[in-house]
Amino acid sequence: MAFIRKRVYGGALHSLLVVLLLLSLSVAAGAASPSAPLTMTELKNATYTGIDTTPITLVDGRYEGAPYVPGGNSRQRLELLDSQPAAGDLNADGTDETVVFLTENNGGTDSCLYMAVMGREKGTIVTLGAVRLGERLSVRAVSVEKRQITLELLQYGAKDAACCPSELATRSWSMEGVNLVELVTRKRPGTLSLATLSGGDWLFRGFDPLHPAQVASGATLLFQKEQISGASGCNRYIGSAAATKVPGTVTLKAIKVTNTDCGTKVMSDEQRYLDALRRVSRFGYFVGDLLLSWQKEDGSLGTMRFSPRKNP
Repeated sequence: MAFIRKRVYGGALHSLLVVLLLLSLSVAAGAASPSAPLTMTELKNATYTGIDTTPITLVDGRYEGAPYVPGGNSRQRLELLDSQPAAGDLNADGTDETVVFLTENNGGTDSCLYMAVMGREKGTIVTLGAVRLGERLSVRAVSVEKRQITLELLQYGAKDAACCPSELATRSWSMEGVNLVELVTRKRPGTLSLATLSGGDWLFRGFDPLHPAQVASGATLLFQKEQISGASGCNRYIGSAAATKVPGTVTLKAIKVTNTDCGTKVMSDEQRYLDALRRVSRFGYFVGDLLLSWQKEDGSLGTMRFSPRKNP
């Protein structure tokens, strides 16, 4: 009897060791659990459905189809926007789904914005729902709460010039099966103004609006009514903000800076940041991030990108 118990115990121990070995190999191979958050690398190389009649697979965040006419330049181009994905449990399955945005351009001047909800099914990344948002839209903010996606959008109003969108709108969706269903909202559109920036606390990301680097300068920008303040990397600064009647315009003036010396490299980066800030003339949004446009000495426009600052 003891011999039998020993064999059973030994067999169970052997099985347990095999399971642990397989689990360790799975982790070592980078296999993601069904509940693991989707990474940007995974999303940039995933297959998206619901945008076109056939699935589209991105490679490093981009897809480029064949020319519509042989030898022509017009073709379908799709790009995953570089932003921090929003996540939340939209279908009550106990795991978070991920909300991302893609732009489609077929060779014209305008791009069409899409929203997709991505998740895992049996270890494979799949599109759980996708919806066409429209052309010439900017996402000011996105949230996932109570099984709903809510977007704060900047869009063109009926009387807006081509340069200057001014309408602030709120739109919401819920998941119903495999569909994203837009909900009726009673909130009236607002108008873009300097007050829109008030209370915004931002972290500087870089000078490339589409593909910003994760800079470590520590530069920040805080809007409080008609005043601005923040850190420029080494020193701190204060100034004022003013706007004209044209929606989306802003001028930053009288920027005063402390004078601590932090070394040549840091001071050079700081001066570049402050010089650009003093030349800012417009502001806009990009999937929750703030874009400040500034005029360079040659007359062309540069762009500074900021992400919402998460206070400790």
